Amino acid sequence: MHAIILAAVVLATPTPIPASTPPAVPMPYPAYGTPAPGVAVQRQEAGVPVSISLLQAIAIAAARSPVMAVARSDYRLTQLSVDLARTGLYPNIAGTASVTRSFGGRGGNTGAVGGGFTNEGLNGTLRQFILDGGKVIGQIRQARSNQLAGAGTYERSLQTVAFDVAQAYYNALQAQAATQLAVQVVHQNEVQESLVTAQLRAGTASRVDLATAQLPTAQARVALVRAQGNELSALAAFANQLGLDASTLVAPIDDTPSNPAASLLPSQLLDYDKAVARAFLERPDFLAAQYTAQAAAYNVRAQRAGLFPTLTGSATYGTNSTTATGTDFRSGGNTGVTLSLPIFDQGVTRVQIAQAQTQADIANSQLDESKLGVELTVRQALIGLVSAQAAVGQSQAELSKAQEILRATQAQYRAGVTTLPLLLNAQVGLTTAETDELNAVYLLRQAEQAYLFALGENTLGVSAP
Repeated sequence: MHAIILAAVVLATPTPIPASTPPAVPMPYPAYGTPAPGVAVQRQEAGVPVSISLLQAIAIAAARSPVMAVARSDYRLTQLSVDLARTGLYPNIAGTASVTRSFGGRGGNTGAVGGGFTNEGLNGTLRQFILDGGKVIGQIRQARSNQLAGAGTYERSLQTVAFDVAQAYYNALQAQAATQLAVQVVHQNEVQESLVTAQLRAGTASRVDLATAQLPTAQARVALVRAQGNELSALAAFANQLGLDASTLVAPIDDTPSNPAASLLPSQLLDYDKAVARAFLERPDFLAAQYTAQAAAYNVRAQRAGLFPTLTGSATYGTNSTTATGTDFRSGGNTGVTLSLPIFDQGVTRVQIAQAQTQADIANSQLDESKLGVELTVRQALIGLVSAQAAVGQSQAELSKAQEILRATQAQYRAGVTTLPLLLNAQVGLTTAETDELNAVYLLRQAEQAYLFALGENTLGVSAP
């Protein structure tokens, strides 16, 4: 029996960066405005860690996701279909016990008119096919191919759940990091606002300068409230993806390496031709399409077997009463073979063959479609991964330059050789660069998962539920 066990790919993951220690008093939601504590409440669930790695998240989803429960049941049905097809190889044995009372006829052996007749019997019949033109064998091979296709479909369902979990995992991490960044930006703008306030008191700044400094602070607070909402929604979506209540207290562990541009892929990046070749060998959905086409071909053979003669053997043995009162039992039996030659069946077999051939044509077209789909997803995933890696490098360069510009502008402002708007512009540039780097890092993590999913490597193992 085939079994499909969860085994997630062990990524070349460096030591995760520990998350910052949460404050003793959690920040209210929303941070500004009327607090809504009930919306932000999360509850810990027994048996579920509060902080989990990606591999743990995939394992929880595989065990608890309703999608996987359906996939397991679908695969089980394909296994049962094989068992059902094999029954055609086995003999059919039936037993009958009967008691019959007849009225209005002759009284059995007595010859009486208007009397009754009782018959009692106990009989057994054995039937076994000997030759059927290969129909049963074709049906068994068809069922086995469908089972292998079901195994591939099950494994791809597991990979899809793992991919969806990974996307939700990194979305939640990105949302958490965005909230932390929003807090920093508010603090930076508040510090800048306090500086201008002090200058106003000293008579070196005007109220227009203060209003100019207050605007970015207000904008940063709006961004913080939105980031909080996005974080709570992302954490709820993450819990839901694991098959948990949306209010469950569960958070992903940040696996971002010290150098965010470093790859978490278990192997070197492949070129397109090699990546497609590997996907054709490992993508379970493509293998399932191949087995489905194979099953359709076996079905055509099984239906064509209806044009050939069938040979069946039978044996009967029993004991039956021989008198009008249902007594005097005598044993008897017979054996024989029956050869059936199809001559004319109203064209049923011809139509069944045509149906099977049409289904085979559909399966072959779906196989071609699956092949094109593999090529497309691999190419898109490869392009997305290369682009994401390049974007991280460029975002780091952008951040470095923004930090340099802000330091220089701050020095110029303190020396009185630049204006407040230019200083605030430099601050906005830094915020934009920090946001770009944050987004680039987590887009890279998601692009890595998309690449593994396109190759069929984000989970391992082909074997049994």
